[in-house]
Amino acid sequence: MSARIAFVFAAILAPLIAAAQPLADHVPADAMIYVGWRGSADLGPDYAQSNLKAVLDDSQVADFIDRFLPAVMDKVSQLNPQAGGVGQIISAIAKPSWQHPTAFFFSGVDAAPGRPPVPHLGILWQPGADADALARQLDQLVGQAPAPFPVKVVRQGEIVALLVGYDKPEAALAGRVTKSLADDANFKSAMSHLAIKEPVSAAYVDYERLFGMIDDLIKTSGQADAAAMWPKVRDDLGLKGLKHLAGTSGFAGKEYATEVFVDAPEPREGLLKLVDARPLGDEILAAIPANVTTAGAGRFNLAALYDLIHRTVNDVDADAVREADNFLQGVTTDSGVDLRKDLLGSLGDEWAYFADPTIGGRGLAGLTLVNHLKDPAKFEKTLTKLQEYALKEIKQQAGADMPVQISFRTTEVDGMTIHYLAVPLVTPSWVVRDGNLYVAPFPQVAAGAARHASEHGPSILKSKAFASVRERLGQQNPGSFQFMDLPQTAPDAYGAWLVVSHLVGFGDLFGIKSPPLLLPELSKLLSHLSPAGSIAWEDAQGFHMKSIEPFPGSTMVASDPATSAIYAEPMLISILLPAISRAREQANRVKSMSNLRIMGQAAMIYANEHNGKLPPDFAAMLDEDISPSVFLNPLRNSGPLPADRKAAREWVNEQNDYVWLGKGKTTATARPDTLIGYENYSENSEGINVLFGDGHVEWMTLQEARQLIEKSKAASAPDGKL
Repeated sequence: MSARIAFVFAAILAPLIAAAQPLADHVPADAMIYVGWRGSADLGPDYAQSNLKAVLDDSQVADFIDRFLPAVMDKVSQLNPQAGGVGQIISAIAKPSWQHPTAFFFSGVDAAPGRPPVPHLGILWQPGADADALARQLDQLVGQAPAPFPVKVVRQGEIVALLVGYDKPEAALAGRVTKSLADDANFKSAMSHLAIKEPVSAAYVDYERLFGMIDDLIKTSGQADAAAMWPKVRDDLGLKGLKHLAGTSGFAGKEYATEVFVDAPEPREGLLKLVDARPLGDEILAAIPANVTTAGAGRFNLAALYDLIHRTVNDVDADAVREADNFLQGVTTDSGVDLRKDLLGSLGDEWAYFADPTIGGRGLAGLTLVNHLKDPAKFEKTLTKLQEYALKEIKQQAGADMPVQISFRTTEVDGMTIHYLAVPLVTPSWVVRDGNLYVAPFPQVAAGAARHASEHGPSILKSKAFASVRERLGQQNPGSFQFMDLPQTAPDAYGAWLVVSHLVGFGDLFGIKSPPLLLPELSKLLSHLSPAGSIAWEDAQGFHMKSIEPFPGSTMVASDPATSAIYAEPMLISILLPAISRAREQANRVKSMSNLRIMGQAAMIYANEHNGKLPPDFAAMLDEDISPSVFLNPLRNSGPLPADRKAAREWVNEQNDYVWLGKGKTTATARPDTLIGYENYSENSEGINVLFGDGHVEWMTLQEARQLIEKSKAASAPDGKL
């Protein structure tokens, strides 16, 4: 089988980060960013015995790459010649990119005053016999897409390069006159911290040069505010402490490993000080059961993050910080809770998450979050107060007529008080037990997780799978870790991945035979899987990360595609945000309907006291002991209300969110179908609530409401307009 198939996994799915750093000897030494790929034609001596090769041999990925995708491109060309032509050019470039050594570099941006910025970057190939064809295709592509700065294709020996921003592009390539990145002392020093001997890919970032470029761009921008602000933000965040980043990935026996080193010497400030990778304590590890299929732990100080954000934003916009502080002070006054001191201050800096099938079943429903609390009693008291405050605010905003009630409740389970949000489907729950906070989607899961640790059940340190990962990674006391028992999780995810892989079946509908076995059989896949994980730690020179997995992309293949990192966030956002927005809109619509109903009741009380005459305006209704907040439409957010009573009367008549049509009408003339009030609206409103003469309120489409309003205007001119 062609080794180029490995590109699908090692170049796209795996982190693109590797020892003989590919083509680094041709990249100019002033490169700030570099990424190199060895090429699938030669993945090194360990590839032949790797799990990756075995998985590819057991699948039809080769047929997918070699036959199916070209056939799809041909079909696209037939259906759309213009798109097909572009696709053929891209395909011609992609082939040498995955087969042969390839590198990308970025050397900065020139931004002289009065001229548009010009980037300096390049893509290099060592394509062997394909060099001439690649150069022709690149020339064609450049000719079809003219740029406002120099773009040129250069052929220099065995190297083909696409260079951007260089007046003399031939001189930009290292190896003859120009010093190469491979000879740069900082590059060699950063790469020396990585141990992979036969890397497949490599990456490097020179933060010192990168931030120096940003300094220069801001200075030449002519924006005095930005020039004064940027150094403060940079120093607050501690960015000057970042020196370089180096990363490599490659085969480690049968498996695939990735290493990253961040050069950030002590002492550290800002964000770098927050990245705490000291060894984890026994308490947080003891909270993670031995039967977990997925787990992770690390240190993070939320209180310190709050302080850093507060300090940094204050340098950018002091007024915004004052407004936020005033808001938080109002919360403190109303709830009795100082969010910074009482809530964030009582949380510990050690966090963990896990999914144990024996506690919460399989899937996200069994996921548990743990924090080793700094002050358990204070945290429990604080969160209880915040819940009471939140409920009070919700009820105040929703109004007494809100048909749906949201509440926090508690239940006792074996001496544990489980707190939960009483809503359907998912019931967020939390419990404090033996100094730890457990948060889970359901009360049963929170109780089970807390009980396991409380009864000193076996922890993850007793897991043979976890022990094997830790041994393979070679670090016994990491500052953070992630762990996945892939042989346990893969069977649950396999069916969903079969569905995803068979999306290629759309090709059959257009006469292109699709590979029916794009994935290996489950038994064969399992034979090449082992537990995977990553660790991170720190020393005086910087931060280190190392991960190991059976083959590139194995953690994704062993996870449900609906919940894996690649798909979960965009999928959940696309589903939940419209639903949340719609629910909020419906709730606000009900609240506005309640406001109009209260106005109708006040109007009837006023009429009873004034010989059946309806109020001349909204301000007159305030005499019937209703709050000015009734005239705030939650759909418009037009507050705040004036505190002074006289000013409130003026606001109600001149600036509120509703229109009153009751002036001059009486209870005798205002029939059940007579419009006496409605919400102010815009042209893009979907619909509005309207108030009728007998006090009832209806929601109408904008078209229906406008017809009714015009009819009412014809009978009598409206008054009380906001």
